[in-house]
Amino acid sequence: MSQPGATNWHGIAVTFVAGVAAAIMLAKASAAAPAVQQDLGLQLSQIGWVVSVSNLATLLFGTISGQLSARFGLPTMLKSGLLIMTIAALLSLFAGQYLTLLAGRALEGVGVVLVTVAAPALIASLSRPEDRSMAMGIWALWMPIGAVIIMLLSPLLMGWQGWHGLWLFAALASLAAWMLLHRQPISTDGPAGAFDLKALTAIAPWLLATIFACFSFQFFSVFTFMPIYLDNTLGISTQHAARLVALIPVFIIPGNLLGGWLAKRGFPPWLLILIPALLLLLITQGLFRITTLDTPGYLLLGGYGLILGIIPTAIFVQAPRLATTASAAAPIIGLGMSGQGLGILIGPPLTGWVADGGQQWQACANLLSLVLLLLATFA
Repeated sequence: MSQPGATNWHGIAVTFVAGVAAAIMLAKASAAAPAVQQDLGLQLSQIGWVVSVSNLATLLFGTISGQLSARFGLPTMLKSGLLIMTIAALLSLFAGQYLTLLAGRALEGVGVVLVTVAAPALIASLSRPEDRSMAMGIWALWMPIGAVIIMLLSPLLMGWQGWHGLWLFAALASLAAWMLLHRQPISTDGPAGAFDLKALTAIAPWLLATIFACFSFQFFSVFTFMPIYLDNTLGISTQHAARLVALIPVFIIPGNLLGGWLAKRGFPPWLLILIPALLLLLITQGLFRITTLDTPGYLLLGGYGLILGIIPTAIFVQAPRLATTASAAAPIIGLGMSGQGLGILIGPPLTGWVADGGQQWQACANLLSLVLLLLATFA
């Protein structure tokens, strides 16, 4: 890859804000899952589709969006994605039935994939080699910070306008990020390049995409159904359950930073994936055995987030290293995001289908543990 003369931290910060807006757009459905279920009378498997259908675009167009980014430029794709997210979320406010809501979520996903492919490639291009591990570690915070924001605000927003309040907030967040990028445009070194198909002929990018699929399957399934599990098991309110589950993304943040710190000090990415995956095998079994709100329960939720947070940092650190040219970074990241889309697309619906069979939460834990075992194997 061509290298910038100096790391553009301002550009990285503005790009990161766009990523947080995309995370809010994705995570709002998980935060609103109990309210949407009650309002529309949905089964758990249908809730899983509400959460995951936005990632159909990521699965189908992740690599294509990498091509578009290389053709039209990363900043252009970033702004286009934010605008699409804003429009889609506003249209979804008028959804009064299940299929209409699914259509709106699918359109949101088109914007999300444009942002989440362009942003990390742009951050990589704005950072010097010695700063890249830390810069990509910062980018890995996009999802947990967005998730924390929406989970903590969800009781207030849902108390105001039900689940519609979360959709409106997500639309405004995307619009604000678009205005920030419009007022403070980011320049990159050199023009947009051609799409480097050779980057996708090696096996390493495909393994990275598979790892991302396993990671996102696990995380979004837990994030979506843990509030419902706590509600059903402990009999607590939806708002209280949302605040408890917010512990997961809160602790993912220091986990991301820890992963970036370890990567900067020479720990290989495969090790930063393997060890957390094995530890999470044990923790996941414990999560679906929480029966009381005591110290072990809080430790399980926080520990899950802390250890899980190391994995995406390792993935984002490794992706630019696989690019031999500047035009190869976006396709590789696009393929990785397709893997993420696949994991989110099939994870929550499959986990919800398992749980629908008489609230078989332990079966859910076993399913998620199997996915972690696959993750460790591919590492």
